[in-house]
Order: sequence, then C-alpha cells, then structure tokens
Amino acid sequence: MDFKTSDKVNLHYSDTGDIDKPTMLGIPGIGGSSQMWTKVIELFKDKFRFIVLDPRNQGSSERTYKGHRISRHAADVEELLVNLNLTNVIGIGNSMGASNLWSYLSIYGPGRFSAIIDLDQSPKMIADKSWQYGFKDLTWDNYPDYLKLDFGKAFYNHIDDSMFNKAKQENAKHPYNPDDNYKCLINHAEEDWRDVLIDAQLPMLVLAGKNSPFFDYHFTEAIKILNEKIGTEVISNCGHLIQAEQPVKMHDAIMKFLNKNNLL
Repeated sequence: MDFKTSDKVNLHYSDTGDIDKPTMLGIPGIGGSSQMWTKVIELFKDKFRFIVLDPRNQGSSERTYKGHRISRHAADVEELLVNLNLTNVIGIGNSMGASNLWSYLSIYGPGRFSAIIDLDQSPKMIADKSWQYGFKDLTWDNYPDYLKLDFGKAFYNHIDDSMFNKAKQENAKHPYNPDDNYKCLINHAEEDWRDVLIDAQLPMLVLAGKNSPFFDYHFTEAIKILNEKIGTEVISNCGHLIQAEQPVKMHDAIMKFLNKNNLL
C-alpha cells in the first residue's frame, strides 16, 4: 500500500489490516525495508495489527531528492498515522528507525504512540568525552567522511533464507543507492537524542544486539543512567538487525515489556 506525504512523495507500507487489534508500527534502519520484518510480523499478528513503513528512498517507497533529514522522516510517520487514523500505537524502530521515533517524540510529544521500542540504536552516533558508545569508530575528528566507508554486513546471526531472498529480490526491483541517502545519514549521525530519553513521557524499551558490528551493547547501561525507567535488554547471538536475526527473542522481550506496562 502507498500514501502520499504533504511534500508529494509516495511512501510504501505493509499492513496486516486487522483494524480491531492494537497497532504496532515498524520502521527499518537506513537501507532497510519491510522485507526483513516478515518473521516478526508472523509472531505478533495474532494480537496486533502490524504495519511496516518503508522510509523515503528505501524499499518500495519513492526515490526522491527531498526530505533527507530525520525531522522529515518523523513527519512522514505522523502523516501515515493521521492518514490511517491510528492512536495508541507501539512504535518499533531499528537503527535509524529508532531515531525517527525519537525525533517524533521531540516534535509531537507522545502524540499517537503509547510506547517506543529501539532495536540496536545508540541515542548518540558520534563518540566524544560525554558519550563513549557511538557508531563504530565515528568521532568528530573523522565526521562526516567516515560515513562514506563500506561498513560491511549489519548482521551477525543467520537470517532466514526465504526472508533474505525476498529482500534481495525487492532490492533488484527497487535498488537502494546509499549516495541518495548520504545527506540523511549525515543528519542521523549528528543528532543527539539523550534529552529525549531523559524526558521520555511514555514507556520505552531498548534492545541491543550483543554481537552488533555497529554498536557496543554496553550503551544500554549508559541509557539506564540517563533514565532508570527505560527498559533495556541485550539479545544474545545477535547483530544489528534484531528483527531479522532473532525475531523470537525480540517478540518475547517486547511482550514481557508490554505486560509490565499494562499495554496488552
């Protein structure tokens, strides 16, 4: 399915369409798409309507020169939820998808969300004296040129073959060009969402992949210092793509979190 944003960009989303169930919204990281969420969708679909949004320039969404900033991605999320008349949504963002949700909170407050779940995204990408847990070796000394490097595969554990192949087929049909999203990656990297986490006004869960090639999972401990109310869990035998590598562990951690916060 597709909808047109206020700046006239067609964005694609998948939707299980169970309108009588509470809603989960998944947002992939940069370069990702809804294809890597199919196993998670199967696990949650009995209790939830599950929607996954392909961000602009990704998946089956339109390729465009417009809106290469996290705030515009947050606006895309708001416009999708308004278009579908959804409230009390549980937002799940992987990597930059989590940053999109934090940006949403900074602009709209809780808005149409009842809870936010972060899949392996540190609230600050650039390491410095105030924050040790950035993206790989990214610092202010090598930013932004460091972001042009090839960082290799994002996953550590095996990804289901059928899901992986469908993602490859989609990319063949709708090729992803990292150059098109370089400005967005720069904006993503320079953001600092720690203030949003400190002042979080809704339940939040942070899941980290213990074997993530991108982030040191100890950032979850630093988040607990920022806000002890934020739930955290480290997923073993897992890299950066928690939704694809360990869908069952992800499902179980989220269900435990939702139960704890009376969101089921």
